[in-house]
Amino acid sequence: MRWLTKLHTLNQRWLYLATAMLLVLPLLVRVPVPSSGASGATRGLYDAIDSCPPGKVVMINSNWDMGSRAECEAQLDCVVRHLCRKRTRFVVTSVGLVFGPMFAEKVIRPIAREHGYRYGRDWVNCGYIQASGGLGVVVDGLCRDFHRVRPADANGTPIAELPLMDRVRTVRDIHMVYCVGYAPEREWISFVNGQHGTPVGFGCMSIMAPEYYTFLDSGQLCGVLVGNRGSSEYEALLGRPGLGSRLIMVASFGNCAILAAAVLGNVGMWAAERKRRQAR
Repeated sequence: MRWLTKLHTLNQRWLYLATAMLLVLPLLVRVPVPSSGASGATRGLYDAIDSCPPGKVVMINSNWDMGSRAECEAQLDCVVRHLCRKRTRFVVTSVGLVFGPMFAEKVIRPIAREHGYRYGRDWVNCGYIQASGGLGVVVDGLCRDFHRVRPADANGTPIAELPLMDRVRTVRDIHMVYCVGYAPEREWISFVNGQHGTPVGFGCMSIMAPEYYTFLDSGQLCGVLVGNRGSSEYEALLGRPGLGSRLIMVASFGNCAILAAAVLGNVGMWAAERKRRQAR
C-alpha cells in the first residue's frame, strides 16, 4: 500500500520521460498495426483510384504545409505510391497555398524516381495557383480550360511544352480529383463533382473529418482518408506499411500512455486517501 501512495506524488518529469519513450518506440522499432479492415471511406478512395482507365489522368490538389504535415504527408505518400504502382499519370496543383508545391515535391520526387516516372511525361507539378478571384472561380476555370488558368508549371516551364499536359485540357480528361490538406474546400465538390460529375476524394486532418461524412454518404465524395488512420488503412490495402502505419502506432502508444497515467494517478489518490483515514 505504501508504494501505491507514491503514485499520487510522483514527479511529473518521470511521466514525461515515460511518455516520450513510448512515443519514440514505434519510430525506432516497427510495430505491426493490428488489421481491422479498411473503413468504407478509405476503401471508396482506393477503389476510385484503382479503377482509373489507361489514358486518363488523376489530379491531386496538395494543400498542406508544415502545420498539417503530421497527417497529410502520409495521405499524399500512399496515394502517389498507388498511382505509380498502377502506372497512372497524375497532375499536381496547389490552389491558394504558397508552400504547397514545395512540400508535395519532397514527397513525390523520391516515389516517382523509385518507379521510373519521368517528369513532364508521367507527372507534372503545376505549382501554386492564386485564388484571388475566389476559389470557386479558379476551380471552375481549371475544369473548363486548365491551360488558361495555369499556363506554366512550378518551375516556370510552359505546360504546352510538357507532353503529359497535351492530354489534360479540361475536366473531361481527368478521371478523378484527390484533394489533400488540413480541410479541403467544398468548392471542389460543388464544381468538379456537382457540375461535371467527376469523382472527388479528400484527405483531411482527423479533427475535420466530421464535416465531410455527409458528402460521403450522399456520394458526392468517393472516399475520404481520415488522418493517419486513413493512410494506415490505405497502406494495408496496398500491402505496404509505411509512414501512416508508423504514425498511427505513435498516436496509439501516446493514447495508451495517457490512459495508464490516469489510472495510476487515481489509484495513487485512492491509496493516499485510505492511508489518511487509517491514520485518523
